[in-house]
Amino acid sequence: MRTKLTLCASTQVVVLASLMLVVGCSSPAPEPTLYLLRGEATEASGSVDGPTRVGFGRLVVAPYLLASQGIVVEAAPGEVRAARQHRWAEPLDAGLRWFLRAEIAKTLGDEVGAGLLDRQDWDYTIDVYVARFHGTMSGSALLEATYIIRPTADTEAPREYAFSKSEPQPDEGYAALVATERSLAGALGVSIADSLRELMAERESAETDAP
Repeated sequence: MRTKLTLCASTQVVVLASLMLVVGCSSPAPEPTLYLLRGEATEASGSVDGPTRVGFGRLVVAPYLLASQGIVVEAAPGEVRAARQHRWAEPLDAGLRWFLRAEIAKTLGDEVGAGLLDRQDWDYTIDVYVARFHGTMSGSALLEATYIIRPTADTEAPREYAFSKSEPQPDEGYAALVATERSLAGALGVSIADSLRELMAERESAETDAP
């Protein structure tokens, strides 16, 4: 009798475990949290009434940032991981392009064109190359990029600039990481706008000094 009871109890345990496994397998995976780099106040109009002095050309992002939509964190030197449940809501290169164009326009106080066919109408074209844009296990974010400003005038040579900055997260978690990355992208936009102002001032000074 004791043997039968023991067998029955063992059978019940096996059946219960099997039911739990079936229920676990049938439960849907949690939906990932999606993040927009650009916010509601970040707008960049593509229509310009008058001639546009500045246009946004190419934006190239390092392939490791586009391998998945996941937010990337550097787990160890030379080792990065993309989160499965925390992702960009749109391709990162598209989000960065929108964000930077709006930030440059806001800082300059002027429109920034976006149609590549309109390059001949621009005084300056901006090309941006993003090499690193991720979080770290120490709780900070970093952005490394190169941008080139190409004057339309044949008499002026393109200028290349390097940008590198890191910033600690205000809090833990992916939401804080995205907010910090947004701050870094804003700093890159301001840097590009400041470089444009310097080039514009140089051109105006040269035109004034010309006989």
